[in-house]
Order: sequence, then C-alpha cells, then structure tokens
Amino acid sequence: MALVTPTASVSPVLADAQVAELARVLERTASWLRRTLRAEEWNAVALAVLDELDRNGPRRVTELAAQERASQPGMTGIVSRLEAAGLVERAPDPSDGRASLVSATRAGHAYIAGRHARRTEFLAERITTLSAHDRRTLLAAAPALAALVDTPSPQAPPAPTPPTPTTPAGPTGPDDEAAGTPTTRETRTEGEPS
Repeated sequence: MALVTPTASVSPVLADAQVAELARVLERTASWLRRTLRAEEWNAVALAVLDELDRNGPRRVTELAAQERASQPGMTGIVSRLEAAGLVERAPDPSDGRASLVSATRAGHAYIAGRHARRTEFLAERITTLSAHDRRTLLAAAPALAALVDTPSPQAPPAPTPPTPTTPAGPTGPDDEAAGTPTTRETRTEGEPS
C-alpha cells in the first residue's frame, strides 16, 4: 500500500484522506507490534508504568493512574506487584510526607532496557527484509515519527465502554451484596508501544 506525501498542491480533501490512511497504517503497525512481541510476563499497563518511570523518573501512584487511565486501586496493585518483583520502589515524597513516589530500581531500568533492545533487534531484522526504497522511506520518516511519539497528546481517545451485564436484583451471596454492584476495572487506551 503506497502512501503519497501531501504537498502544497494537494487538495485539503486528498491530504485529509492521506492523513487518515497514514493513521490507519500506524494503528495497524502498533497492533502488529503488540501481537508479535507479546511474550512478556507483565501486562501492557505494568510495562507502560515501568517505561514511564524509566524515562521520566519518579511519579506518584495518582499520576500513574491518571496517565494510564486506570483506577487508583488498580494502579496501587500494579505498583505493588512491580515492587514485589524488585522492579520499582517507593519512597516518601519530599514535597508531601503523606504521599510516596514510585521509582524504577536498577533491576527495573535493566528490565526495560532489555525489553527495548529485544524489540529494536526484532524490528531491525524485519526492516532489513524490505526493499532499499522502503528502508530509505522509513529512515526519512524517523524524525517525524519521533516527533509524533514525543509530542504530548491533549487527551487520549476514550476507552470503549464494555457492555453492562444483566444480573438479577437482590442478594447475590453470603455477603448479601446487591447484584450489579460496579467493580473497578483497569482500562488502558492502546497507544505507543513501550
């Protein structure tokens, strides 16, 4: 599938169609990367948290939850599992003694570095199978792709709402909880692979 680079002489409608096609190709590429490189013991949210801490330093759990669009209890659980594995640690926040900051440990930094190295090696091998023209095209696009990834987005698209299951009203078990009580779920919008 060939993509034509928009120029000043291209009509806005055609340019919009080309941007939409590029967006579709990038989305398919991100999905392909996730499927192909999925052999990880950590889920996507945990990996994104570890990657964030590796790249940008310590964060509060509330900041990580907001960034990953997860509930605070869900994020606390993820951080606890990463901490138990020795990949992150918590320390008191110097600006607020009631809060703590989560940071990557040396093992966490090493884990993420190894993950990036494996993914980079895999992609480099795949890129070498392309024609010289396609390799040059990808190389020319590298600065624009880096700018796309490094530019903060104003707001990620909303996550799809899962269908609400229908359950009978009334007590549901020994705790006499009402049926249909909402539960907290971790959600994540698929974005840049880390």
